Amino acid sequence: MVAIFVVATIIVFLVIDYFVQRAEKRKVAHVAVPSKARFVIPKGYFFGRGHTWIEILSDNLARIGLDDFSQKIIGKIDDVGFVPAGSEVAKGDKLFIVRQGEKTLSFCAPISGKIISFNEELTHSPDALRRKPYSDGWVAIIKPTNLDKEKDLLSRGEEAAQWLKEEIKRFRNFITAQGDSALTAPAVAGMTLLDGGTPVEGVMEHSSKKIWEQFENDFLASSGPRQR
Repeated sequence: MVAIFVVATIIVFLVIDYFVQRAEKRKVAHVAVPSKARFVIPKGYFFGRGHTWIEILSDNLARIGLDDFSQKIIGKIDDVGFVPAGSEVAKGDKLFIVRQGEKTLSFCAPISGKIISFNEELTHSPDALRRKPYSDGWVAIIKPTNLDKEKDLLSRGEEAAQWLKEEIKRFRNFITAQGDSALTAPAVAGMTLLDGGTPVEGVMEHSSKKIWEQFENDFLASSGPRQR
């Protein structure tokens, strides 16, 4: 009986160890191979070259936010900073800043106008930019001063979708060109290149301050007419 009890105990521990090892392997696989991001382009929204969106409201007002491409590759956002409400901004002027630790990105106004208000909720819950970028995560409301002309320089619908595909491809090339020395986690950032797929969500969390500065210069400062 004692021998049977010992054998049974050993079997129990082996079974427990098997499931523990299996669970650990699943955890590692999940961390090592993050899922690829899918980017959303809602109907009826306009998109600027600096990765902001514009929703035309009633009373000649426009709501502006951070597009899904930027918020996904940036990852966590610790803080959002605004220029003063009531300010007049021209297309291409700095409108708001997002922070992640000591790293920052500046986003430009996609249209000209007077800033009516900012989404103050973002100062308490900046994660809304990620959870609901096209609704609760809106950033500013502007009263446009030249909307009819500037609207023609924005993209929407199929044109916006095609432009985003080109931006994704350009971002993969951008990450590759930086080299491992500029990355804080090269193995993770390199996964953006697997099978030519879309960038891994949150890849900028693993990128250096140098890459953030270059990304802003290459992707967010572009506010001129789209290339036809």
